[in-house]
Amino acid sequence: MRYVFVLFWLLSTSLKAEVDSLQVCLPCNEIQKDSSLAQLSDKWKSGNLKVLHLGDSHVQIGHFSGEIKRLLQAKNSGIHFPYPLAKSVDGRLFKTKASGNWTGVSVLKPASGINISLTGYAVSTRDTSANIQWIAKDSLLSFRRVRVWTESDSCALRPDLGSYFQVTQVQQQGNLRFIDFQSNHPVNQFTLSLRKVGIGDQFTLHGIELLREEKGIEYIDLGVAGAQFTHLKSRANLVLDQIKILQPDLIICSFGTNEAYNANWESQSYKKSWQVFIQEIQAISPQTVFLLTSPPDTRSQNRVPKHQQEVIHVLAETKAPFYDLNAAMGGLGSSKDWVKKGYFLKDQLHLTKDGYHLQAKLFALALFKTWGDQASYENLQKQVNQHIISVGIPK
Repeated sequence: MRYVFVLFWLLSTSLKAEVDSLQVCLPCNEIQKDSSLAQLSDKWKSGNLKVLHLGDSHVQIGHFSGEIKRLLQAKNSGIHFPYPLAKSVDGRLFKTKASGNWTGVSVLKPASGINISLTGYAVSTRDTSANIQWIAKDSLLSFRRVRVWTESDSCALRPDLGSYFQVTQVQQQGNLRFIDFQSNHPVNQFTLSLRKVGIGDQFTLHGIELLREEKGIEYIDLGVAGAQFTHLKSRANLVLDQIKILQPDLIICSFGTNEAYNANWESQSYKKSWQVFIQEIQAISPQTVFLLTSPPDTRSQNRVPKHQQEVIHVLAETKAPFYDLNAAMGGLGSSKDWVKKGYFLKDQLHLTKDGYHLQAKLFALALFKTWGDQASYENLQKQVNQHIISVGIPK
């Protein structure tokens, strides 16, 4: 049945789909080595799929991964972090306000004595009066259950979300711990404060997560602006503990842009890092399937990324399923046309919201094709065509 669908797809597309003069390579828009990914088809169709999406600024910005999340009809909002405390842009869902003394770190600027998890960031304090206020940007958003990701050595300073919330569960894996809170009524904001309950004086926060009552697709997207994959691999020392708790079905990794511009990037060590990382994850979460994506074509400050093709080659050569976003865009140099059509910001490194949404739709099309979901594929193909037509040339 899947091969019939593939044949239908090939017959229904030309070599290049050109709408409003923007060329998108539809035959390139497929996932290579997708047999293990295809096995997740039943989980997708039954709404029982857990996805973890890791990456650089293209993921942290949220337009790319957020649109994928919407297209997959994910029920959860993911893991959130008080990014301004780590000198990064504010989160997508919450506006945060902090008081007291906090130290923020990231995989780009780690600090001795502060661990880092999948978020790629951490904030720590020894100030018992410190707190962080979380305010939903959407006034219509309400929630009752909150998970706080912290550490096992943060027991002395315990998080408190206020009188409305009660602790319902505590779980620990290695040095990582989460604490679940439930409110007696829906809220759209809360303040995370600290209570001293034992010996010790440090609290480290790795993020908060809103938990849903209903079952459905789960999609957690976490990115670090400026990061390369090796930053996460070598400096985020709580990643394995968190993966062991989350047990994702699918891990999408979208790195490569910063590697491509790095003059000191080296292919063999990069390839080895990916091999080790995938082996480590699958040893503790055997059912997890990896999907690596190539970096998009970019021209930061009108520079051609020195190692772009080499990075793509290394990612394509891993044993994991691989999606070549660069090829789907039209290949090397295709970003020039995307820039002309207003899909890139002035830096020609990051895309506009519409640009990221188009890339997300192309990626979702490739997923639906692999999963043999012809109805979703055809419906989204119509949206892709409308999306491209609706974007005019900026003045």
